[in-house]
Amino acid sequence: MSTLHSLALRLLRAAGLLQYPANPLVLDDFELEKVFDAEFRQGQQMRKERSEEIRREHEAFWSTGQWAPPNYIPPTPPISAQERAAFIAFYGPRSQAYSCVLPGEMVRQCLSQIMAGNLDPVGLIHLEQLIVDEYQDLNPIDIKFVDEMIARHAVAFVAGDDDQSIYSFRFASPGGIQTFTEKYAAASHTLTDCFRCTPAVVSVANALIATYPSQNRIPKALQSLYEAAVPRLAGTVHRWRFSTANAESAAVASSCRALIDAGLGPGDILILLSNSKKLLPSLRDAFDAASLAFEPPKSEGFSDTDAGRLVLAIFRIVCDADDYVAHRLVLGLPNGVGVGTCNGIAEAVIANCLNYKEIFYNLLLPNVFQAREMTALNRARAVCGQIIGWQSTDTLNRRGVEISQIISNAFTVTEANAWDAYASDLPQDINIVELRDWLWTDTDEQRATVLASVYTRLNQPIPTTATVPPRVRIMTMHGVKGLSARVVFVPGLEDDILPGPWRKPYPGLVLEAARLLYVSITRARAACIASYSGRRMIHGQSLSMAASRFTTSLGGPFISRNGGLVPNEVQGIMNDVAQL
Repeated sequence: MSTLHSLALRLLRAAGLLQYPANPLVLDDFELEKVFDAEFRQGQQMRKERSEEIRREHEAFWSTGQWAPPNYIPPTPPISAQERAAFIAFYGPRSQAYSCVLPGEMVRQCLSQIMAGNLDPVGLIHLEQLIVDEYQDLNPIDIKFVDEMIARHAVAFVAGDDDQSIYSFRFASPGGIQTFTEKYAAASHTLTDCFRCTPAVVSVANALIATYPSQNRIPKALQSLYEAAVPRLAGTVHRWRFSTANAESAAVASSCRALIDAGLGPGDILILLSNSKKLLPSLRDAFDAASLAFEPPKSEGFSDTDAGRLVLAIFRIVCDADDYVAHRLVLGLPNGVGVGTCNGIAEAVIANCLNYKEIFYNLLLPNVFQAREMTALNRARAVCGQIIGWQSTDTLNRRGVEISQIISNAFTVTEANAWDAYASDLPQDINIVELRDWLWTDTDEQRATVLASVYTRLNQPIPTTATVPPRVRIMTMHGVKGLSARVVFVPGLEDDILPGPWRKPYPGLVLEAARLLYVSITRARAACIASYSGRRMIHGQSLSMAASRFTTSLGGPFISRNGGLVPNEVQGIMNDVAQL
């Protein structure tokens, strides 16, 4: 079982065609912003947004094989030939220096080797059967990668749903799954039974997607299996409208409180947002006012700070000495080290035919680095020299004082104290591998899972401080793919939020927004509550909001409300939940 990225990496490695100093790492969002984009724009003296636009254009090309492909909205002004050439000149040597790749690039590189006749993806790993899930999420290069394996007689089974194609920003489109059977004269196996949703939820979802079908949509007649339940289980759908966003958020919070008080687990409730920046603030205030715990789309804490990232980089190096990107973070994150200094060091490494990792350990050649660069390098070399003897099995108890001292030297005592407080509830026998995994997580729930594994390894009971109590989950519509809940709230159904102003000029993106709402509705098992407000505070201004165009296709009218679920509505939902 593998991602396409991991499969491509495996193939390149097996063929001896992995052309980097070490196994390349995919840059995450933090590294893209703080390292890659920052160094590119520093060298070109351009604004932050422009460097991102130029990178985005190349990602579009690498994902599709075309310049200005479908699903790509070109910036204004368009990327010039000079800007494109500058990016290419920067990216090639820099990705080699840092042994890194951009998201999705490994598949492109593997496909290039296949097309050049240098790599047989089937024969190399003795591939016979290929099963590809979520086929509608593949971009054109991903699809071509799969095509090449099929062309070499791998027996393929692909699964997907064009109604759930919601990743155009990754250059996916419904066309891949829609044309597969014709392309390969393949047999089609269409699922018509919905195992998740009750009939009321399925009815609303069907009405929406029938009004906003994608071009060449695969016909479906989705039916809820609960239709045949005895007694019949209908499910619940509410459509609400409010005068203000604060009233809407308060109603959602009070409804969650009422459901939880009636016995529904907080983890059985999902709130799905199409725009976290616009919708989350008022929801956060309402949940705080109701004393309700919730899990936001992404938890933020010490691990998201520069100091937290430095600690993580240290742990990464201890676990993998060939993590070049982590070395760059150890260099550039401490106070007083700017992107210009880091960029100058990288340029000097490339110009003088040096290896980037080795400058942290080997004797430095004279007259290669400027004085400021030498100062930054020597600080980073001191850290690397301190941790070079550490083992991945070393414990927090053994290395904790040194970790705090490294943070204090790189930043201030304040950051060191923040780390001590952050790690205070950890078992002292947690090792560096586990600390790395703990810091590398995105959510409190993931961190709790890592800690549970640690306590199990130590043969110790899991303390309550290491567990996350069940909470209402607030997630993005994109992030909820593959998940479900007994009750789902979909607030913020206003046209300036969904589809939103950036989608409105593009009919295809409007259709995709409908699919995004379809996916959100079909996360609900027993009940779905959709809502919108007439006014919303955006950028400090109270603005009048129009109902989303999709509200007319959700199977019924939106009723004016002053509050959340009332007792008989709560009881109706709980009765449905009991029958699931």
